[in-house]
Amino acid sequence: MDLAVSPEDLNAYVRAALHLQGYDCDEAQVERVITQFNLIRVNAAPCLAVALALEDEPAPVFRP
Repeated sequence: MDLAVSPEDLNAYVRAALHLQGYDCDEAQVERVITQFNLIRVNAAPCLAVALALEDEPAPVFRP
């Protein structure tokens, strides 16, 4: 899975998402949200890079 996102696209996405959710953020807050989205993207990349076969089984679910 390709997680390459241009800074312009990420900036536009965050601003649109905040607006659509009704948040009224100042510029510093928006920049912090953009930074967090970048961190999430970087941390998720190794997990999403692992290809799963159709025969791979999901992890068990704990039910007390």
